[in-house]
Amino acid sequence: MALEQNTPARKTSAPKPPATTRSGASRVMTILEILASANPVEYPDGLSVADVARMLGREKSVVSRQLKSLLETGMVARRPSKRYELSWRLFSLAVRAGDQRLTKLAGPMVLKLAETVRERSHLSVLSDGEVLTVLSEGSRRSVEAVNWVGHTVPVHRSSSGMALLLDYEDEHLVDMIKRGESRIPDREAGEFLAQVRQARRRGYTVANRVFDPELVGIGAPIRDFTGRITAAVNISGPAFRVEPHIPALAGQLLTTARALQTALCSEVRTTTGPEPGDP
Repeated sequence: MALEQNTPARKTSAPKPPATTRSGASRVMTILEILASANPVEYPDGLSVADVARMLGREKSVVSRQLKSLLETGMVARRPSKRYELSWRLFSLAVRAGDQRLTKLAGPMVLKLAETVRERSHLSVLSDGEVLTVLSEGSRRSVEAVNWVGHTVPVHRSSSGMALLLDYEDEHLVDMIKRGESRIPDREAGEFLAQVRQARRRGYTVANRVFDPELVGIGAPIRDFTGRITAAVNISGPAFRVEPHIPALAGQLLTTARALQTALCSEVRTTTGPEPGDP
C-alpha cells in the first residue's frame, strides 16, 4: 500500500533580479507587448519600425536599434516585407517561464489544499508521456499517500494522468496509453477512455483503486492563459477516508484549480503606453 508518514517540506525563495536591469528590460518588454497586441486583421504581416515607434511615442531611430537587437537575440522575427513579429523562440521561452511561474504559485495553494482536505495533495505535469509529480504536500496525518515528487507513473494509472489528457482527441488518447511500456489491453484502454469522458462532463477525474488497491485519487486540470492544460492538481488518500467524500473533496480541489488558474492569468499584463522618461 502506497502510504507513508509525513515529514514537513522545506521552502526556498528565488533570488530577486538586480534593480539595475529593470529600466532596459522594461523598455524591451513594451516593444514585445506592442508586437504581441497588434491586430492581425489590421497588421497581417506584422508591424513596421514606424508602426512601433508611433504606438510607443518613441523616436524611429531608437526603436529601429532596439528591434535590431531583439532580432539578433531571436526574440523577434522579421518578414521579407521588413515588418516585425514575435518569434517562435520567444514563445518557447514563454512556455518554460510559465512552467516556473506555475510551480511558484502552486506551492502555497497545494499546501492549503492539503491542510483543508487533510489528504496528500500533488501538482503534476506530463513528461515523456508519463505523469511526473513536481510538488507534494502532506496531510499531517500518520497514515497518508506517499510523497511522489520526482517519480513518474503511467497516465492511465492516476487521476492526474486523466486530468492532463482531458483535451486529447479520443483516438490520440487511446493510442498514447497503448503505446507505453505497459502495453495495456484493449479492454483496459476502453475503460480508461470511458472514465475520461465521464470526467469531462463533471470537471474532475477519479482514479478509484487504480494505482493502488487501497488508494483513491481525485484530479483536476490546470489551464494557462491560452486555455491549454499545462498541469494537474490531485488529492490522494486511503480509500476508506476518500471514497465516501469524493464530491466534497472534488469541490475543494476545483476551488484550488480555479484559484491557481486565476493567479496564472493575472500575471499576464499589458502596457498601455510608453515608459516615463523614454526618448
